[in-house]
Amino acid sequence: MTDELTVRRVIDAPPASVFTALANPEVQAAIDGSEMLRGAIDPMPLTAVGDTFAMDMYQPELGEYVMENTVFVFEQDRRIGWIPRRQGMDPRGTRWSWELEESAQDRTALTQVYDWSRVTDPEFRAMAGFPRVTEEQIVATMRRLAEHLGVTVED
Repeated sequence: MTDELTVRRVIDAPPASVFTALANPEVQAAIDGSEMLRGAIDPMPLTAVGDTFAMDMYQPELGEYVMENTVFVFEQDRRIGWIPRRQGMDPRGTRWSWELEESAQDRTALTQVYDWSRVTDPEFRAMAGFPRVTEEQIVATMRRLAEHLGVTVED
């Protein structure tokens, strides 16, 4: 079994529009298909590797908490990703990233990669029950992103 979940869809919007939405923590909270993100604490758009942003989160088994995220990849209109860590803790080894590729005029092949391959703590692996987010939840995020942009996404 792989320690990565990759989901790809085509969205009827140009990469620049999609990237702008994904680089905005407020939009991330609004489009989240996992229902874990409650709101952006740092609403400033992301602009470079090393940027950080915090999100209010909720999971029934954990209650309310804050995740702090550090951007590890930032290629304007092509790739963006971050390493999350629970506030006050070290990163546990998960990464979230988006890859964008123009597939036709004003259409974007959009890929989200949820990677937990760097999680080395066996107790955390067992407790977390990876993957924490399903393919269906990622697809729901992509659909909500399309709705946010006023376009459609191909299944």
